Amino acid sequence: MILRATTVTLGFAAAAVMLCGCLAPAPEPTPTPTAVFASEDEAFAAAEETYRAYVDAANARREDPDSEPDPQSFLVGDALERDVDSRRELAELGLQLVGSSSVTDMSFISADVSTGDVVIQACYDSGGARVIDKTGVDVTPADRDATVMISIESVRMGDRQIIESMSPVEGDPC
Repeated sequence: MILRATTVTLGFAAAAVMLCGCLAPAPEPTPTPTAVFASEDEAFAAAEETYRAYVDAANARREDPDSEPDPQSFLVGDALERDVDSRRELAELGLQLVGSSSVTDMSFISADVSTGDVVIQACYDSGGARVIDKTGVDVTPADRDATVMISIESVRMGDRQIIESMSPVEGDPC
């Protein structure tokens, strides 16, 4: 009887050891991802700073083609593709932009502080900019609307905010 009880106990112990060996070890705890921004205000400030720096760089580039930073360094994705296409089209037509533009107002639309995706709207005033043809003649359309509301989507890439898309806001005057 003692032999039988010992055999049963050893059988249970062996089964327990085998079951423990089949179980996976407890998973390592993973740290919670850190948010890109501490607050929406911080996210909006980064997006605004990026857009204003882009406009400043574009203005400087019109004055001096070798100025730094290159306005395209603030762009990625659709915004960069459109800028490249626009520059190519102007060059093919023998046109160039001169003068400066400005941002007169800024609205904050949305921000995801965890990813760094931010949407802002800016009132862009191009009243100080002109389109000049290859002979130096101002061919700026007389009826153009010099101010336009633009929706700007920016994303976080590494340690900086960068503009991913820009598009006019229909029916939303500045």
